[in-house]
Amino acid sequence: MSSQDQVHRPDVIVIGAGISGLVTAKCLREAGLSVVVLERSGDIGGLWTFRENDYGVMRFTHINVSKYNYCFSDFPFPDDVPDYPHNVDMAKYIKSYTNHFKLNEIIKLYRKVVSIERQGEDWKVIVQEVEKDGITVKPDSQEVYLAKNVAIASGHHAKPTMAKFMGQDSFTGEIIHSVKYKDVLTNHLEDKRVLVVGIGNSAVDVAVNIAAIGREKPVYLSTRSGAWVVPNYIFGQPTDLYANRLFLTLPWKLATWIFETVIKVVSGDPKRWGLNPKMRALQTQPTVSPTLLHHIQRKNIVVVPNIQRIENKKVYFINGESAEFDTIILCTGYKIDLPFLSDEIKQTVLDENNNNLKLFKNVFNPDIGQSLAFIGFVQPASGGILTMSETQARWYAELIKGHVHLPNKSAMEDNMKAEEIATKNRYYHSARHTIQKDPITYNDEISSYFGAKPELFKHPTLAWRLILGSCGAFQYRLQGPNTWSGAKEAVKKVPVTEMMNYTGIGLLVLSGLILLYSHS
Repeated sequence: MSSQDQVHRPDVIVIGAGISGLVTAKCLREAGLSVVVLERSGDIGGLWTFRENDYGVMRFTHINVSKYNYCFSDFPFPDDVPDYPHNVDMAKYIKSYTNHFKLNEIIKLYRKVVSIERQGEDWKVIVQEVEKDGITVKPDSQEVYLAKNVAIASGHHAKPTMAKFMGQDSFTGEIIHSVKYKDVLTNHLEDKRVLVVGIGNSAVDVAVNIAAIGREKPVYLSTRSGAWVVPNYIFGQPTDLYANRLFLTLPWKLATWIFETVIKVVSGDPKRWGLNPKMRALQTQPTVSPTLLHHIQRKNIVVVPNIQRIENKKVYFINGESAEFDTIILCTGYKIDLPFLSDEIKQTVLDENNNNLKLFKNVFNPDIGQSLAFIGFVQPASGGILTMSETQARWYAELIKGHVHLPNKSAMEDNMKAEEIATKNRYYHSARHTIQKDPITYNDEISSYFGAKPELFKHPTLAWRLILGSCGAFQYRLQGPNTWSGAKEAVKKVPVTEMMNYTGIGLLVLSGLILLYSHS
């Protein structure tokens, strides 16, 4: 039998060997299932593996979530890695995880998924082997896989969104999407007049990288919606450590007021720096940068509003200002793209016009059920996606094993409608917010389905941390299936911020005074 005729039959097929795909494979194998991982490129790690000529991080990228909240739940970063690891540290960490759990033996590299479709009770996945460029298909290289279960972990940052402006075709310089940006030297922008469009994390990273080389020409940063920019550290602690259960139980408008007040105390009113956010601070994913304001203050970066039109090399902004540029970098995000799904399945799970997935808890479609899972198709409001992907993967494994079950179709659809309304009421209207979730709230809910949500009465010595600290990924290995013996000590290593400690003490004192007064 030729390789073209042979049909591979694992229990589960995982699409993608980025962090979401790897953690899914690990959790499924942990549950005793046979797994194959299909990866288009020649390496693991997804966007965290720097590639000169392919999709991945920029050369200088650090994660903007601390290592406590962007890690695998039973495999901490080494102690000597900084709070915010560089992408080289991240790639090394991912490879260590892969080696430790022996995932290399189930990963097939240079495999492009061509189609996923139903075949009876199975999913039929057709794959073609590609050359080292990850694009060119090798002749006579088709492979066929059949499985009861498929996990798509190819990521929601899939298809670059290319903004269009009036007169853009007349621009005589270069226009690129940030996916093509590696660093200021690689892209030869040392002496160029550069306009960066967007003010998310990628846009700010690009603008700062260009500005940081000591140029005479300022970098222009164009934004239509403005932004709340937060530093990596607030009062000496990583910013994401302030996300905790106590804070998340507050009404979001009160929580927003508190958060905005802290930002203004630390960095000043964003309007002072021309950032002019059109939304409240917790109505969007925050833009994290330790140095953007530094460059704005020194006029290395000039913030301007949205583009009105382009004429040759001259760009006009809606406030009447204009300037000439050699290069425009579009940091305008991505759309969800699932080209390998059949039209019927794609229409069932994806609203392409609104960049919205029709999934229960961002994982399962009610019409399809648990056999097709979407892992990592969620946007964290704070913290990182890795913990959310892992929680999804563990839930998926328990469903396949029959230890837990999905609600009925009607209940799932009702929940999806309620969550859609809640999202529209909470978040600023944008394609990037259609799949937005708070990681702790989301992980608590999903982990409760299979018994892994940390319960205070079971862990009284950790109660203070579980209420007032972020506790990192490790808290979800304290109980439930496949607990980790090192989880308790790992949770203790996650700092609780001084502000939250003082808040907790204050609440205890206040509670004591109220009790004393009520009994006097």
